[in-house]
Amino acid sequence: MPGLTTCSQPRWTDFSFTVEREEALKRLQLPVERYGRYGYRVDAFTHDELLHKYEAYCRRCSAFALKLEPGEDLAGHNSRSTCMIHPGYKLEKEKIWSCCRTSSISYPGEPSGCVYFATHDWTSDSPLPCGFWDLHPTPPFKPVQGSRSKRPRVAVSLDCEMATNRFNQPELIKLTLVDFFSREILIDSLVRPQAGIKNMLTSIHGIAYKDIAAAAASSKAILGRDAARDKIFEFVGPKTIVLVHGGVNDFLCLRWYHKAILDTQEVESRIKRIGDDELPDWLANEGAGLEAMCRNITGVHIRTGSGTHDSLEDAMACRELGIWYASNLKGEIGTDAQDATAGPASTECGRIDIPDTQAVQTAESSSGYAAVKTGTGARPVVVPGTEPTDSGSREQHWECKVCRIRVSTQDKLKHRVEKSHMERLIALVQQKGG
Repeated sequence: MPGLTTCSQPRWTDFSFTVEREEALKRLQLPVERYGRYGYRVDAFTHDELLHKYEAYCRRCSAFALKLEPGEDLAGHNSRSTCMIHPGYKLEKEKIWSCCRTSSISYPGEPSGCVYFATHDWTSDSPLPCGFWDLHPTPPFKPVQGSRSKRPRVAVSLDCEMATNRFNQPELIKLTLVDFFSREILIDSLVRPQAGIKNMLTSIHGIAYKDIAAAAASSKAILGRDAARDKIFEFVGPKTIVLVHGGVNDFLCLRWYHKAILDTQEVESRIKRIGDDELPDWLANEGAGLEAMCRNITGVHIRTGSGTHDSLEDAMACRELGIWYASNLKGEIGTDAQDATAGPASTECGRIDIPDTQAVQTAESSSGYAAVKTGTGARPVVVPGTEPTDSGSREQHWECKVCRIRVSTQDKLKHRVEKSHMERLIALVQQKGG
């Protein structure tokens, strides 16, 4: 049961709370001023931004229509949905309508009712977009009566499974929230969609609509993204660090914006010094995905069975990456956009220090590269002073002094995580006594 259990599989690392570990996570947070670069929001949508979300609303039932296709008029939308209303009122105690004595749920934009009309009464002036599309900030934390959380969690790992709704937007269908330090499973539940579904994307996560319907019928599903967001706020406050991996759509499907995000994908881009012009291609590369990064960096393998995504496993994998970064990257990582071939900056804000401990051993090889060796593998970190001096060669090729080969610049990141490169790197470290 979420909130009472911990994810205790042996592959997941114990990482209990200390002040030092909390500070390490804070140093890795995505600076708010860089949210836009990765697609995160820092505020609600403006009225102008909301305008593209809708074209017209029905005065009677609050159904809404998408922007019209060329040559199409509003009358064409009448055939797509039925105008219906409940002329009575909701009896809150019985949770039923006074007019028909039913308990049907009316979602924004998808009304229910017992009285039907042949056509909609369309208008283009309605406040509904703010209620349905707008984003919501993290409110001040308030303990919920009966909840086990009397104060906000220091850090949590979040992952969502999504479908595509009829507006071609990500629609939340499963939510997982795990306490970063204790591994306590705070939320792990299917979510009943709040908008009509266009594509369930079952091939990605294995969730079919019948699974959600069955969970909702047995009161095991969260009813809508708004209820899911409120459930998150039972554990998360404005200063809670939320770990995600490429989490733009996770926040979007929750209609939520938060100002304490640690995106493990973004942290890795800082280490590799991915520049603004390189970012789109890097994010689209398989090597930037959660499965590949978790395998290459921490040695933990996920999605080894059916290959489908599971939000609990993915949240724990994101946590593993966060633990690796918090344990191995001491000092702040520079967030200025730099050339991908440049090494860690020499200034204090760009310094990457790796402690010489029993769990993490470092050594500098004669090639000018340092390797971080853990119990599950090793990964290289570029050391300043190893860049090619020829400007033309630097633009087209990169010399790997570990393997003593030259590869094209665009294949540099791929080469650095290849098994043969890693094995040679480890051998060089061991020869140096690392």
